[in-house]
Amino acid sequence: MGFLIKFFLGFMVVYFLLKAFTAFLMGKRGRQASTFRQRQRQQPQQPKQPENQQDRIIEYQKKKFESSEIEDADFVEVKNSKH
Repeated sequence: MGFLIKFFLGFMVVYFLLKAFTAFLMGKRGRQASTFRQRQRQQPQQPKQPENQQDRIIEYQKKKFESSEIEDADFVEVKNSKH
């Protein structure tokens, strides 16, 4: 019976040591990740440069569309002439 208690106590000690060790490693990683995120926020993201002429044209059309004013459209009802 004493062996079983020593086994469980030893198992618990090893478990808590491993848990503390992994928490220590994760804490370091968490701090590194948070500093990396802060650096990303501080640096303004540079716009991606289009690689070819077609990409430039598409990018220009997107900007033109986004900056254009919204206009109301008049819808015309189209009926089937077969009825």
